[in-house]
Amino acid sequence: MGKIKGIEIQSWIRAGKPLAGKSDGDGLTFTLSASLTASWIFRYRLGGKQRELTIGNYPTITLKKARELATEARAKVQQGIDVAREKRDQKISLTTAGTVKQLCEEFYKRTIEGRIKRPDIIRERLDGDLIPKLGRLRIAEVKPLDVDRMIRAIVDRGSPVMANRVLATTKAVFDYAIRHHWIDQNPAAAFRRVDAGGEEKARTRALSDDELVTLFKALQDAGDAFRIYGLAVKLLVVTSVRISELIEAPWAEFDLEADCPVWRLPASRIKTGKDMVLRDFTIPLPPIAVEWLREIKRTSVASDYVFPARRRAGKPTMSPATLTWVMGEIKHGLEHFTLHDLRRTARTHLARLGVKPYVAERCLNHKLPGINDTYDTHDYLDERRLALNALADLLVRLDKGETGKVVPIRNTAA
Repeated sequence: MGKIKGIEIQSWIRAGKPLAGKSDGDGLTFTLSASLTASWIFRYRLGGKQRELTIGNYPTITLKKARELATEARAKVQQGIDVAREKRDQKISLTTAGTVKQLCEEFYKRTIEGRIKRPDIIRERLDGDLIPKLGRLRIAEVKPLDVDRMIRAIVDRGSPVMANRVLATTKAVFDYAIRHHWIDQNPAAAFRRVDAGGEEKARTRALSDDELVTLFKALQDAGDAFRIYGLAVKLLVVTSVRISELIEAPWAEFDLEADCPVWRLPASRIKTGKDMVLRDFTIPLPPIAVEWLREIKRTSVASDYVFPARRRAGKPTMSPATLTWVMGEIKHGLEHFTLHDLRRTARTHLARLGVKPYVAERCLNHKLPGINDTYDTHDYLDERRLALNALADLLVRLDKGETGKVVPIRNTAA
């Protein structure tokens, strides 16, 4: 158990007086410079000499994290490794010959992994665009022109919002390099949203009956190799979930053998958002959705996940970018849409089917407006099952090329 308490750190900082060092025990020390920069120092002896390793600054490195890093460093010292020299050599390596890929991995490990709720979002931007486009370049060689070409390519493929996201991540990566004295200037610093995807406006794109017929036919015509992607698209619509929630789902979340099959989505995998309900969410599965899932399980490789990775090592599930690529590969001829538009498509068709707004909102795991979400905690599972069954019936008809009058759910529900 360490000697330092979090409340003590706050009081030392408020006092505004430099500290040469407050020991937490076993070599971990808290210091406060004359400029009031709070730092963690690990002090150790190796070969009879006293040495120091700067772990990082507080509060970026919390007390808990500092103890974890000090424990790792202590274990290395016991193996005869000079951890301060190791860090210095790593810094020299990155400065003189380090690539952007190495920088991205260092950035992810030190600032993202284990520190934010959805590290996979940043991982996707790094692996999807930043590393493929800039990864081989040395850190000091990256120019604004290189960043511009990367961002332009994302916009040109019809993903302006992703262009904004990748730009923000690129700035953060090179800011990290500046903080560690590997470069003096950020090659992405001058870029603004107007230079990438522009100001983001709420999208209104939803696919009509005819467009869904066209999309389903294009997926079918693409051949057996695209069958699993077609099932993924249909499941996105019929369950009304977000892309990552489906693509990263393990089989353990599904109960396909129950009398009333369900998908239990844990709160830890629900994307954070002001409109989202952040608690475990049970999704009723229509019979056709159960058939689709069973088909996927029969034909996919043995895996704990519904959509396992088939190529890239290190990640157990398919990348959402793969599904985006598929939408660009098949010849559907439709006006541009994104996979997230399928969620809006589901909500739009639920309304057309006569589903009550509060039930439709719960189908998307949205909060109810105003104080309703505070006082109305009913999950509307039975109502949502009827609603999603009706939506599934519509998709089956559209998959057969049948369009026509929509029969409202209120006239068909038992």
